[in-house]
Amino acid sequence: MPAPRSGEARAGRAAARAVDFPPVQNGVDYLGSVADHLSLGQADPRDGQGLNPRHLKYAVLHLQAAAEVLLKARLVQEHWSLVFKDPGIAKRDRFEAGDFDSCTTTGAIARLRDIAGVTIGDKPAKSLAILAKWRNRLQHYGLTAPAPAVEVTAAQVLDFLVAFVHDELLPALPGPEAAAIAADLESVGTDVRCIRSYMDVRLKRLADELKDAADRTVMCPVCDQWALVLGNPAIPLDCRFCHTTWPNALQALEQCKKDLLGHVTVQECPECTQNALVVEGVGTAAAPEAHHSLCYCCGTDFGAIVQCGDCWDFFVADPVDDHGLCGDCLSGAVDRV
Repeated sequence: MPAPRSGEARAGRAAARAVDFPPVQNGVDYLGSVADHLSLGQADPRDGQGLNPRHLKYAVLHLQAAAEVLLKARLVQEHWSLVFKDPGIAKRDRFEAGDFDSCTTTGAIARLRDIAGVTIGDKPAKSLAILAKWRNRLQHYGLTAPAPAVEVTAAQVLDFLVAFVHDELLPALPGPEAAAIAADLESVGTDVRCIRSYMDVRLKRLADELKDAADRTVMCPVCDQWALVLGNPAIPLDCRFCHTTWPNALQALEQCKKDLLGHVTVQECPECTQNALVVEGVGTAAAPEAHHSLCYCCGTDFGAIVQCGDCWDFFVADPVDDHGLCGDCLSGAVDRV
């Protein structure tokens, strides 16, 4: 028998090394790559500049790939048709061939919550949505975003996905496959703990720097950190964590209003006369769960602001003698008496 030509030998070796990554293993492999990029690219946490942009780029791309694979793997456990963009036209042969349009990351989260009964908190869901948006920009248009903001979002999603694999995917896998993936996931988890320690150093440094301004420090709408210090309307407003800058406090407020929970009322501030007083809709670094009436321009916290029982305007409450009326209506009531 003649010896095979070199090209035939290479083809034979290539066939013997076929790519074989089952979905969960594939997703965890992506997570390992993300952890490597986040770990290798770490800068000095004291400089506040975040990771090397190239490492962040691949962390975003691979993390979004991991999120899509792992979230949809859990949907398949529920029913294979749920990964189709339109489950109503799902066909088994197209699913097995991988020849179909799948649902978005946001759609996968909604189906996991509503159909599979998987608990996914609002914060991880928001971080996953931001990640998907950044990945699309990066892949198709180029991404311009503060490196620290990308970094903290990537770290949050990585942390969530590691727990998601442990809780939602491993229990349903065959023993040998689950054991192999668990070993890989343990390695990723070690890197995640190092990344979290790195992030904690930066956040602790920031908290120490801002402790005297905690009562007028609000959450940045870009990186979701308590790092936006209010109180100086004469200069641009910048986030002390991700360094996103707005020309003035009013423009920052417009972006923040999109993320404030529920309906919020904004009115003229009695102190600085700017239309920047958010009525009982703002938490601060000093009291994250409270609903403060805070001016985004001058940073004044007015405490309780109530609605006048007569004219329905909002005013700063006086617990002693306002009788539920603003100053003008109270004076008018006294005059009528």
